[in-house]
Amino acid sequence: MFPQTFYNPISLIGAVVAVFNLGLMVFLVIVEMMTKHPKAYADVIIFIILPTIIFCGLVLMIIGVVRERRRQRAGELPEERLPVINFNNPKHRTMVAVLGSGFVLVSLFYAFASYQAYDYVESDTFCGKLCHSVMGPESTAHAFSPHAEIQCVACHVGSGSQYFLLSKLNGTRQLYALVFNKYQRPIPAPVSNLRPSQDICQTCHSPKHRVTESVLMRPHFLPDVENTEWAINLVLKMGAERIETVNPPNLHWHYTVAKEIRYVAKDPKRMVIPWVRVTGFDGKERIYRSTSNKMTDKELEKAEKRVMDCIDCHNRIGHFFRPPAQVLNMYMQRKLIDPSLPEIKKIALQALESKYASNKEGLDSIRKMIMDFYQKSYPEVASSKKAEIERAVEAVQDVYVRNYDPVMKVSWKDFPDNAGHMYSLGCFRCHDGNHASDDGRVLSKDCSTCHLLITHTVERSKGQAVFTLAAYPHPVDIGNAYKEMNCSDCHGGSM
Repeated sequence: MFPQTFYNPISLIGAVVAVFNLGLMVFLVIVEMMTKHPKAYADVIIFIILPTIIFCGLVLMIIGVVRERRRQRAGELPEERLPVINFNNPKHRTMVAVLGSGFVLVSLFYAFASYQAYDYVESDTFCGKLCHSVMGPESTAHAFSPHAEIQCVACHVGSGSQYFLLSKLNGTRQLYALVFNKYQRPIPAPVSNLRPSQDICQTCHSPKHRVTESVLMRPHFLPDVENTEWAINLVLKMGAERIETVNPPNLHWHYTVAKEIRYVAKDPKRMVIPWVRVTGFDGKERIYRSTSNKMTDKELEKAEKRVMDCIDCHNRIGHFFRPPAQVLNMYMQRKLIDPSLPEIKKIALQALESKYASNKEGLDSIRKMIMDFYQKSYPEVASSKKAEIERAVEAVQDVYVRNYDPVMKVSWKDFPDNAGHMYSLGCFRCHDGNHASDDGRVLSKDCSTCHLLITHTVERSKGQAVFTLAAYPHPVDIGNAYKEMNCSDCHGGSM
């Protein structure tokens, strides 16, 4: 079947390598064709790595053939280095059957082991613990996020060989930083090299559906003796309700008023935005410039004009490091922390926001601080509600583990969430009342631009809820200060 020069150990080894990996390549192609969501590394492994191994096998085959021909030309007698199989010999038939069966089993084992390795390098365990061991806090935050079931590589790499190679090149630099302890603490959010949300978010979140409004009730507990419960009811303006199939890329409010929004940021975290360009559905453009953070025309020419997408607001959707006040409100609403414990909100905030040298010190100090507080300030409560206090301590420790890491210097203050404006600038990066266009338009800071504050009552005779607009709520009267100040000035990381 093949020339005599092919039958030599080097060529046969090359043939085995090529055949094994060609079979694996076909196997993975079939698997990916049957998979609803292709794996991030699939293209590279199937169409780059495996063909490279197959090519190396072919090279070995050629080297073996060339070497044998040179031996023949040099007059060297051919050596019978390969066994001769005689199927008339029962021993030979048995040997062929055993070796053939072994070859099939080894092939199946090789395919299974290779696929498991291929699947493992895309796992969160590989990304968050083995390969990127310093990403422990991010891995923990991801496990409790809305995208906990989505693998790291689905967003941070995505499908396609281009982004795989870019991620591996960046990974080489990260490996050097890890080995020589050159990495930053905390690890900065990779906002500068994330793929566009059209490639990532919109593969799951269909842009064809728009929702009119979203009604939210946000509970709060004040840090006073009674942990006074206080709620804000909001109607978020999400856009016009309809389903489109012709021109579908309108997700919610921003893209119901504009075809495209581009902006320029002055800092790596994209918190200072001096320039915004809005392109309407009629093609007309309007440019808004900040009066407080100005850029020259020369600086604007050099600056990146980024298309606004999901990640610009929902930047923490996969890794929330939540403010302690926000998390404690949720725990207390669900009675994971008993709101009847006097001053529990206040002492829990103090315990969470204190500085600790290690996770163990933090957990131990939180327990001691809360227990000592009730024993000294409320000894009767410490005795009568011992179980409730113990549950509160465990809950606060749970909040700490999810949102803090003193070794990596991780805190919610270092990772602002732009989907809002209570604890960070968020919306007010642009909607600060200081971005104006040449024709006098201003990006408004008015609360009613994006949401309505409401109260609701139930007419029992009709069984209907009636919503009415409410005045600006605040548990403490601050007058009109909210119109001049940002919420994060008091509630944010600078407090």
